[in-house]
Amino acid sequence: MSDRISRLQDEILCHILSFVTTKEAVATSVLSKRWTHLWIYVPNIDFNISVDNSRSNYKFNESVYSVLASRDAVGSNVDSFRLDIEYGNPHLGHNCGFPNIVRWINLVVQRKLKHLYLHLYFGKYDDDDLDEDVSLPKLPISIFTCKTLVSLNLYRFHVEGFSFSSIGFGFPSLKTLILEDIDFSKGRDFLLLLSGCPNLEDLQLYDMFFTFANDHLALQEFKSLSLPKLTRADISPHFWFVFPLKALSTSKPTCLDTLKLYAKDHEVVEVNQLQRLYSDIRIFHNLTYLQLQLTNSYDLVVQVLHHCPKLQDLELYKEPACTIDQKNLVEPEFVPHCLSSYLTTCTILNMGGQQSELMFLYLVSGMISFNLATAVFGGLNYELL
Repeated sequence: MSDRISRLQDEILCHILSFVTTKEAVATSVLSKRWTHLWIYVPNIDFNISVDNSRSNYKFNESVYSVLASRDAVGSNVDSFRLDIEYGNPHLGHNCGFPNIVRWINLVVQRKLKHLYLHLYFGKYDDDDLDEDVSLPKLPISIFTCKTLVSLNLYRFHVEGFSFSSIGFGFPSLKTLILEDIDFSKGRDFLLLLSGCPNLEDLQLYDMFFTFANDHLALQEFKSLSLPKLTRADISPHFWFVFPLKALSTSKPTCLDTLKLYAKDHEVVEVNQLQRLYSDIRIFHNLTYLQLQLTNSYDLVVQVLHHCPKLQDLELYKEPACTIDQKNLVEPEFVPHCLSSYLTTCTILNMGGQQSELMFLYLVSGMISFNLATAVFGGLNYELL
């Protein structure tokens, strides 16, 4: 009597194989005659590998080309293409690895690709005088011609050498955009990228670099940028104080329910810039969770909370090197509505024993209503009954 797995349909077996890497899926071809070519019809291509030398790079490249050729032979589409590659040195990555990666991407974006995950690490050059960003590869332009993408996850790329406005860019189906350690040579291109994603639901930005500080014309051009279907935003790029937060609050009613904001480079965040940021945004009507990194200005925290009337879960983090400005520590004329009505959990971390920090905790705790179930101040738990 045959085993249960053998009685399953090929479509189900391919779905099961989609949860493992391509290397593991190919290995099943030795199980039996039926399994010999089954892996070819798996809709996902997934490689997670470390490439240490020229020999291992050659073997890896041949493996990927073989998989792509086998898929082309049967005319099957690629739903998901995932590359997580760490090269032993930048010369190996740039000269021997990346040219092939560009060719692979050029092929898969023509196969009705839905999910693209590219995490590449080329290492650092030995020359200390070279900027670390030199090791970032240029993002292949063909990615932005793929209209079928639903999710895009990119790590460590440099965006330059083309303009989004000149390639007819648009991601009409994109719902998830995750960018980490991405260097935009033009701030306008970053805003064009966002404006080309009308159905975006999940936006995550980490350690971004772009020429925003002097790109006021681009910011003015996209002041009406809207992301009406966004439900989650996690934003922690450098120079985040010029991120168009108004785009996160332009839908009616706003869908956004989770928002995280950080300012890693607290030295470049000036009070007047932050005031311009928050004075221009609308109300986050449905926001229930907010994670915010503290700057040195208490009144700006209060101002943000006034824009979140239904907030239930608040997390505030203070950078160790950041000092709260004691001059701004005064009781607000009006307590934010969320603090007196909806807030159930408040977390304030990385507080020390400085007088300004103690005053900050005193003022915040004084505004919180008795609806609060749990509070965490300075790393200590308090259960409020």
